[in-house]
Amino acid sequence: MKPIDKSERYTLTQLVVQNLKQFILDRNMQPGDKLPAERELSLNLGVSRAILREALRSLESFGILEIKHGEGSYVATNFVNPLFEQLSFIVQMNAKTVREIHEIRYLLEAAALAAHPTPTSAIWAELEQLADQYANPELSHTQRAALDAKFHLTLIRSLGNQTLVYLAEPLIQQVPMKELDLNGIEQSVQEHKRYLEAVRNGDMTLAAAILLEHLSDNSSTRSSIPRL
Repeated sequence: MKPIDKSERYTLTQLVVQNLKQFILDRNMQPGDKLPAERELSLNLGVSRAILREALRSLESFGILEIKHGEGSYVATNFVNPLFEQLSFIVQMNAKTVREIHEIRYLLEAAALAAHPTPTSAIWAELEQLADQYANPELSHTQRAALDAKFHLTLIRSLGNQTLVYLAEPLIQQVPMKELDLNGIEQSVQEHKRYLEAVRNGDMTLAAAILLEHLSDNSSTRSSIPRL
């Protein structure tokens, strides 16, 4: 039997990857669903367990699958994890990238505002609660940054566009927020309140302007964010 060289092995693995993706789609599998056992998959695909495992690991790195050792392979429930990791590494590698990511974040969130979100009463209650929690002067920098990210993501989620959330979440989570003094905290608190009021009144032009001010004030790097 002729050994498979590296290029052939790579091609075979990619073919298995494509077949597994089609398998998931054809069966309308949902996040959290478990794939058949490796033995069954390798027999059905006509490949070795080693090739199958390479393909499964590739799908895990793409964020499509989650492999639980001793349990099996599952359709992933959080598809943005790989993007989180890549952006985190990019941010650490190049400070200029922070400014560029910050600009993309603004463009996405401002575009979401332009779609005129109509938050439900439950969403409004959550937004107001988050704004109140953010105003606590005793929060640590990490806690404040987490609340700020959650505040903005909650508003974006009110549009009901999950793909937009998938795109915006890693950008919002990965943009570092500078540490604020008491004056900076108070200014940021007021920006949240003004932002919510503008959205409530349907003045999305004002909301976008407040968002630009808020992001510029809270960014760890000064950036020339383009206006829409």
